[in-house]
Amino acid sequence: MKSRKLLCLLLAVVAVFTFAACGSDEIENENGDFTSSADLSFLSHIEIEDMDGYNFRILTRPNMIENQYVEEETGDIINDAVYRRNETVKNLFNIDITAIESSSSSADDALNTILAGDDQFDIIFPHTRAAFSYAIQNAVVDFKTISTIDLTKEWWSQDIIESCSVNNHLYVLDGDISTHRLQYAFTMFFNKRIFDELGLDYPYQMALDGTWTFDEFSRLVKQGSKDLNGDGLIKGEDDQFGYYTWNWYGPINVLYSGGQRIYTNNSRGIPELTLNSTKTVEIFSKYFALTRTDDVRLYVQQKSESDPAGSLFKDGRAMFSDMGLGNAKGMRSMNDEFGILPWPKFTLQDEYATIVNGHASLMVMPITVNDYEKSGKIIEALCAVGNRDVIPAFYDVSLKTKFARDYESEAMIDIVKDSIIYDLGYASGGTFQSVGHTLAGMSNPDFASYYAANESKALSDLKNFIESYGK
Repeated sequence: MKSRKLLCLLLAVVAVFTFAACGSDEIENENGDFTSSADLSFLSHIEIEDMDGYNFRILTRPNMIENQYVEEETGDIINDAVYRRNETVKNLFNIDITAIESSSSSADDALNTILAGDDQFDIIFPHTRAAFSYAIQNAVVDFKTISTIDLTKEWWSQDIIESCSVNNHLYVLDGDISTHRLQYAFTMFFNKRIFDELGLDYPYQMALDGTWTFDEFSRLVKQGSKDLNGDGLIKGEDDQFGYYTWNWYGPINVLYSGGQRIYTNNSRGIPELTLNSTKTVEIFSKYFALTRTDDVRLYVQQKSESDPAGSLFKDGRAMFSDMGLGNAKGMRSMNDEFGILPWPKFTLQDEYATIVNGHASLMVMPITVNDYEKSGKIIEALCAVGNRDVIPAFYDVSLKTKFARDYESEAMIDIVKDSIIYDLGYASGGTFQSVGHTLAGMSNPDFASYYAANESKALSDLKNFIESYGK
């Protein structure tokens, strides 16, 4: 029996290297050809073992399964990269990988089965805030306790490890096991035709020089609106705007452009409510002063309405619009040429900062998993191979050469990628979880009065969260 298992293991290892040589790390180049390398040295820290056909089970949100599992290669670059990643890991450990879609839009429906002690999934990819719902119910594993997951590796998001740890506990994780971190990173798009008509330089050099600030952005926005139908008014149905956004985009990310966060961990690793500051007041004051001019269209979504997904920008009636980096794919049919920029920083002294939209999925491991170390080893391998294969397919190939329409946007996407942050106060929920979104829906978006009216509840919510999450 032992000799048979050893033979299976040797065959699995051979299959991995054979598969790698045949294309597990193949990435399409500019000519449509494929290159490959059998180098798996980046997995040297993982002890290879024969898991005897173990079924590694994944739960995803509806319509998001392709981010983790596909049945076959189809010729789509990202689809095929996910397929090859899974095949590489399957062969490496002699396992199977299966995935199902949740019946819940946020994939929070596994909570009851976990609390009942049922071992159904090795890994779950719920909505960002649903991931924290699992955590505060003590339904998921602390990733810092799993020795087979190396959180120091570059394929794990170091900012989420730092920002979303509480009392040295980390129950949610993000990294190159998913493309969501890039797909839902807030980005500023601009219409080149409108810039050309106004005789303005594209803001690329400002972004590279670090002078791409909110004041520069506002200056350009005020030049970009236009009365297209000649009725003397600027209206959403007919005319052109300098900036188009909606209440889940710009009003959320502007806080981070000035280096502010809702929660910040203190020296003991305990989050504190740090939202209220002179700078936060200034940020929201200047932002909403701009959005209440005729140059800006701030779309406030009603509950029954769907995400407009940059429709006004796609129609060529906005100079700027902010949305997720992955929305570049939806702009391929846009008639006008567009460029990509990082969200402007608030002042010259600030750093570029990009929050990941809460619609993205995070990763949790149920406490019902039979062997944390074994499942952790598979997760580590999936993330590591995803770093080598899937992320380059999404980032370098799809965004840079397929969806982005110029060379300069490639450098801008690099800035966006390097500026991604997580705010525990936004991701986990709480009174001020969507502060910008809330202010955007007010007739008078006065941050100071809104904060004063809700501070007591926010402190109570934070206290309860710390007690639940840090158990």
